[in-house]
Amino acid sequence: MYKHILVALDGRPASEQALKQAIGLATVTGASLTAISVIERLPAYAASVGEVQEVKDESERFFGKIQLSAVQRAEARGVLLKTAIRAGHAAQTIARYAEESGVDLIVVGSDRQRGLGSTADKITENVTCSVLVARVSLPSVKVRDAMTREVTSIGPSTSLSQVVELLDEKGIKSLPVVEEGNIVGIITGGDLLARAGMGLRLSLHEALPAALLAEEIRRLAQEGKTAKDIMTSPVVTISEDEHITKAAALMNEKNIKRVPVLNKKGELVGIISGLDFLELVASGGHSSEIFPGIHGESARTAGDIMFRDVPTVSPDASLNEVVNKILSTPLRRVVVTDDERRILGTIADRDLIKASPHGKTGALQTILSHLSHAPSAVLDLTGEARDVMIRDVFTVSPDSPLGDVIQSMIEKRVKRLVVADAQKRLVGMVSRESLVHAMAGASAGTA
Repeated sequence: MYKHILVALDGRPASEQALKQAIGLATVTGASLTAISVIERLPAYAASVGEVQEVKDESERFFGKIQLSAVQRAEARGVLLKTAIRAGHAAQTIARYAEESGVDLIVVGSDRQRGLGSTADKITENVTCSVLVARVSLPSVKVRDAMTREVTSIGPSTSLSQVVELLDEKGIKSLPVVEEGNIVGIITGGDLLARAGMGLRLSLHEALPAALLAEEIRRLAQEGKTAKDIMTSPVVTISEDEHITKAAALMNEKNIKRVPVLNKKGELVGIISGLDFLELVASGGHSSEIFPGIHGESARTAGDIMFRDVPTVSPDASLNEVVNKILSTPLRRVVVTDDERRILGTIADRDLIKASPHGKTGALQTILSHLSHAPSAVLDLTGEARDVMIRDVFTVSPDSPLGDVIQSMIEKRVKRLVVADAQKRLVGMVSRESLVHAMAGASAGTA
């Protein structure tokens, strides 16, 4: 019978089923049992060696929690479970470890209803020992169950000024372009910045004085461009019948924030975004099974996924310094801290616009030109960070499970949360995008 069993663990429900079966077999056969977790997706082109190490450290902490729980479960059944964490391609790494360790049975999970699943299939191709595939059925949550159904679309000939007015009026961030019932493109804020010559991102429009916003729309109208001229095409779409995890994985793979949803006839019936995923988790239901690592003992935390390189300024920093710091980061905000990094407030680019006296058009135009990356004058602003900072800062602790972080983000209606320790000192920041990325990575899995 079996003497050494190897089980692949990644935190998904399928690997939980694999662990359960592996422990049962070890109990019956007396075989030794080892759990292996594989760190995949290390940055291929990292900015530094430190960035690679940071991703590796975060993954090791995540898998460490999963493996500790597995050891305790095995002990309760009288089984000694050894653990291993390796980096590399999952199937190849598991196969190599099995060969080097004299494993005679590999237990791997799969949530595919048909076929083995990519990792399980590749393992069977690369090993000579037996492979047991433990199957689990995920809750049947389809894209249609989470998508936003009220979708505003436009035609290819819609003028650029009408596009911007519609986005601002509806408070939305994208417009699918439909022609003769077929989706032919999509326009997002990124398209407007990259191909329409719009200087300020959409989320800043609400902070602009009405006269300046009207002037921007008039300028766009004079260019004579249409939706067809600036839209992204072809469009990444997904069927409403796909499982929700497929949408998360697709957005993660393509690095996009929203995906148009089509029915069987190819008609546009909705759109799904990162916010829809977060609201699904916040509503409870089967989110733990669909997106493992969000709740429970093996849940990832804010500290696992937060940005650590958060720009800061002192409360007496000049507004010139604040603007330059904001422009230096994709976060588009700074945290105001004291000498001991205790959090005093935050300043986002929109806060600078709102705080600028609209009567002093020179100062406001200077700020807007710099935020548009087309400075019309040298920064010479008066005032300090304390004059414009928002003092009511929403924070979470580094130990907060991602489920709690998501719940807080939905309740507060914000896209980012500051991460603070028990002494209210700054340690990082989490964003909606980083949460969706973590959810997508967990749903994709490694085993």
